[in-house]
Amino acid sequence: MTYDDGTEATVEQMAKDVTTFLAWTSEPKMETRKQLGLASLAYLGILAILAFLSYRHLWRNIEH
Repeated sequence: MTYDDGTEATVEQMAKDVTTFLAWTSEPKMETRKQLGLASLAYLGILAILAFLSYRHLWRNIEH
């Protein structure tokens, strides 16, 4: 077996390739879910910042 990037075809490397392939075949849409999750967290983070800033703006003249 030859690799395009020049990696040596050792038993350890081929075992790593097989396990990576098996992990991918068990959940082929995992990468898409991770990207969607990260985008969701970024969106919720921005909303949290906007909510905090609007809270500070609305209550800035009120004594606590």
